[in-house]
Amino acid sequence: KKKGSELTFKGEKISTHLSGGFNLYNILAASFFGLSQNIGVETIKKAVEEFKGTPGRMEEVDEGQDFTVIVDYAHTTDSLEKVYEVFQNSSKICVLGSTGGGRDKWKRPELGRIADNYCNHIILTNEDPYDEDPKKIVEDVAGGIKRPSYDIIMDRREAIRKALSQAKTGDTVIITGKGTDPYIMGPNGTKLEWSDSRITREELKKLNISPLGSKAPK
Repeated sequence: KKKGSELTFKGEKISTHLSGGFNLYNILAASFFGLSQNIGVETIKKAVEEFKGTPGRMEEVDEGQDFTVIVDYAHTTDSLEKVYEVFQNSSKICVLGSTGGGRDKWKRPELGRIADNYCNHIILTNEDPYDEDPKKIVEDVAGGIKRPSYDIIMDRREAIRKALSQAKTGDTVIITGKGTDPYIMGPNGTKLEWSDSRITREELKKLNISPLGSKAPK
């Protein structure tokens, strides 16, 4: 499970629900800004310790399962790598697509390369194709993957379901690219209502999690 972090600020030990070095840097920057505005250290500490994070950013989806599930907006090479680095000590099943159709095509194989470096299993899926062929987008991402085995599941819900069903005790499932984006953008201005965290929660509930956190036999 994601445990959060601890830091020391002006002699005060502060616990945070957030993980990752990049989040600690953000907390320190905000804390020093608070000091510059004459906000006391105790007030800063209380705010940091009560803050549970931003939806769609390292958002943990917990339905009592014995593995960690993270939804994150990461869609750039830098942000994707930072998310994966937080969980480098656990086995990772990674669900990812690419940037929206028609843009940043150079980035696609790079996202695949990063997933190949960090993830134990990769599931490529549809994200926001707009007017571009979604299969071509996913194939471009796959171009950065060197391993012989990975999954392509174009239906995003099915891709999430597959990742959750494969997860074992202590694993981390990381679903990136959408975060809190409320739609999957398709051709000719069409859009499908969507929420990665909502869909993930629905699929976790279907797994029939036992009171002990493991997937109970159906």
